[in-house]
Amino acid sequence: MKTNIGLVKKRNWGEGCEAWELFQNSELSIKEERMPPGTSEQKHFHKTAQQFFYVLSGKAEFHIENKTELINDREGIYIPNSKFHFLKNVGAEVLEFLVVSNPDTEGDRFETLDQDSLNLNNKKFKGISNSSTGEVSAKTIFHYRQKNDIIWATYEGGDILFGTLSGKRIKNTLEFNYQHQNTQGELLTGHCLSKVELNEQGKIQLLEKWQWTCREHSKGESILEEVSIET
Repeated sequence: MKTNIGLVKKRNWGEGCEAWELFQNSELSIKEERMPPGTSEQKHFHKTAQQFFYVLSGKAEFHIENKTELINDREGIYIPNSKFHFLKNVGAEVLEFLVVSNPDTEGDRFETLDQDSLNLNNKKFKGISNSSTGEVSAKTIFHYRQKNDIIWATYEGGDILFGTLSGKRIKNTLEFNYQHQNTQGELLTGHCLSKVELNEQGKIQLLEKWQWTCREHSKGESILEEVSIET
């Protein structure tokens, strides 16, 4: 069905900003919005929704975690879920843009961080520190998945040829068993408790306390940090 901003309800927000819901259901939202010069959003994030902004006219400055991007007319930018962000109209004219959200952002906007809300699904991590008896290093990449309170991952790199882990999440704590084969051909297993946190740069970190169920049951601690999905 054909639509335009004259056929849908307008919502006013901020200091003279306007939004029109061109399409909306539980899986998808498409809005056209306008922001006067000098106006800005409040810093926020969405637990679930990923978004794509496309500037129709004007000049927008996007702040995404610790990065800033200048987007001109007929340019767009993608914002993954769980990333703090806001945009400013830094041009001399009204900023007009489209924002596509999947799923809809209704009830999914947060201006303060709840550590329990950080979703790990399809996130990648690398080791940034480890005890001397561990094998995970900066060359080891973990690819996490999460469905409700179930978590699992694969990992490889450095001294590790290939590994898997599987467990559960209770609020901001992960509990899981892991197993991998190293470059010496050993098959190793262990158990780990991991705390989910967000560092000052806006990246998710996993603070781990682990213990081998082999190798004389020695213990250690390690930290994993989020990396880009392309890694």
